[in-house]
Amino acid sequence: MKKRKEEKRGILAELLGEPTPFKASGLAFTLAALLPPVLFFVFLSFVPKVGEDKPDWYLYASFIFPQLSFALVAWIFYRFSRSQTGMGFKSCLKTQFACKKRYYFIAIAMQFGLFSLSFVNSLFINLLGGIGYEPTEILLPSLDGVGFVGVLLSVALLPAIFEELIFRGVLLSGLKDFGSVSAALVCGGLFALYHQTPVQTVYQFVCGFAFAWVAIKAGSILPTVVAHFINNAFIVCTEKFGFPVVFEYALLGVSAVCLIFTVVWFLTIDKKTKPATATKSDKYEFLKWSAVGVAFCLLVWLLNLIDGIVGLS
Repeated sequence: MKKRKEEKRGILAELLGEPTPFKASGLAFTLAALLPPVLFFVFLSFVPKVGEDKPDWYLYASFIFPQLSFALVAWIFYRFSRSQTGMGFKSCLKTQFACKKRYYFIAIAMQFGLFSLSFVNSLFINLLGGIGYEPTEILLPSLDGVGFVGVLLSVALLPAIFEELIFRGVLLSGLKDFGSVSAALVCGGLFALYHQTPVQTVYQFVCGFAFAWVAIKAGSILPTVVAHFINNAFIVCTEKFGFPVVFEYALLGVSAVCLIFTVVWFLTIDKKTKPATATKSDKYEFLKWSAVGVAFCLLVWLLNLIDGIVGLS
């Protein structure tokens, strides 16, 4: 059994070369960008064709397949980097779940704080509207009955777990040597680019940067998993139950207080940052291995923008 495992690692090493954190993280982003559409396309080739009115099974699959892909990418990443880290998959996962309890509170407060920045995303949407862009509606499966639980699981819980595992776990393991600020900025940019939706670009970047910053400080992805779930669950619940306008200003007020608190916390109490230790060759290696994923996401982002303007679909 041990010999067989060594042979598998040998095949990966032979295909991909000597593992480094920068190569592994860049490759992980490329796989995370390419695997979901490939696997979903394969899935659709075995099921009946659907029209404009997408059935629930199709919508569920469109949300779940990216998360299955992320789980596969995480497994490949840890297998590939095992010789570099000296740890197996289970051991690597354990290193992502140990942090001080205060970071759960900080992550949740920051997530609520981000709601007060919604006007920034609104400004970007208005800017896109000025060039004729009309966003495509994101369809959710039925929220009636147990469907509400199903949507919470597929749209809120699974993305919170696996997107954090990839973006704030796998990617940051290589990006952290860029320095705390640079790592968070790059992680936020890749997170926004991955979603490939122009209308969500600014919000996804802000969330990606904030989550990366908390993960760097906490040394764990678990606080951001909780915060990410709250963000997605809030959106699903708003879609299901609506949101009374009378509470909107109260929410914005609480959100602004939370944002100020977290910013002050990181500027005064928890202000230590990791200095940059990555060399130019390290950065080049990450860019080289992530380039295909970046190019693919950018192309889809541009096509979605053009589609929203002139209606390609």
